[in-house]
Amino acid sequence: MAEGLRVPEVYLYVEINNKDVSVYITPYLLNFSYMDNDGLNKQESDDVEIELEDSQGFFRDNPPARGSSLKVKFGYTDRIRSAGVFYIDGFTYKSSRQGDAFTIKALAKDVKSSFREIKTTAFENTTLRKIAQDIASKHGYKLNFAGADVSFKRTTQQEKTDLKFLAGLCKQYGYTCKIVNRQIVIRSLDESLGSQTVYVLTRNHILDFEFETSSLYEGSVDVVYLDAQKKDVVEDKKKTQVKASGDTKKINTRIESKSQAEAISKAQKTINEMKEVQARLTCVGIPDLHAGGIVEVQGFGAFDRQYYTSTARHIIKRSGYTTELELLRKPGEKKK
Repeated sequence: MAEGLRVPEVYLYVEINNKDVSVYITPYLLNFSYMDNDGLNKQESDDVEIELEDSQGFFRDNPPARGSSLKVKFGYTDRIRSAGVFYIDGFTYKSSRQGDAFTIKALAKDVKSSFREIKTTAFENTTLRKIAQDIASKHGYKLNFAGADVSFKRTTQQEKTDLKFLAGLCKQYGYTCKIVNRQIVIRSLDESLGSQTVYVLTRNHILDFEFETSSLYEGSVDVVYLDAQKKDVVEDKKKTQVKASGDTKKINTRIESKSQAEAISKAQKTINEMKEVQARLTCVGIPDLHAGGIVEVQGFGAFDRQYYTSTARHIIKRSGYTTELELLRKPGEKKK
């Protein structure tokens, strides 16, 4: 076969507690799945699942300890991507006429008890970045923050875990928030939507697809808050820039200033506009595709445009390597 037509060799590397176990994993591999979430529309932690053929009961009888570190690299032998560090959270053992299977499940966030603790805490005279830094430091993580900061005189974590509170606060103001490779990564939507295109996807790459347009989302955002100086209730409204249902998303929240109201309404307006066009694609395995990135789709007529990647799921089976994407419209992007 000519060199230009050579089929790339799929690559998978697995390490448990700093020990390379790939040689024990790959001969029995049924399904490897790495779910890369954006931390805005999807949960705030990436996850990995490794399903293994277990007719002899080896993995059932010798499971790795929960809480063990799991490092994963995948892709092709000439194009390898590191997914970072995960922590084994649990297992599944099942049997059917097809045989026995054992699945290892791991999360990017540590499974230690401190991350599951529900608490109420007040933060005063601080910023979003400072809150994120405090939470990251407390749990032994680094902070990776990109975008303009948000100031608070006071904000309260009301009966939530640290990560749920931080992720909710970020989403309210238009930031993604997720844990990856022992970092809390926070990006403003402006930062993510303004990034360079990661990949141009054509029909040559895409195996199956589904595009959907909808007007079943709010056409405007109305933030209602108490103006402390005027002692009066104030509203900040933002209209979406696309055809919508005409419904209004009314947000009643404790905020301190008009600038905060504007930031929230602008962020929620952007999120609403992104929902107008959504896509689900399965394409050949492309390691570079990641959540939070921008891809361009070509060859689908009215659906040709740039999209924001909500999730990128990389799957390796005995039959080969594919990538599944969930995409949202990039606001302001017109059909070319």
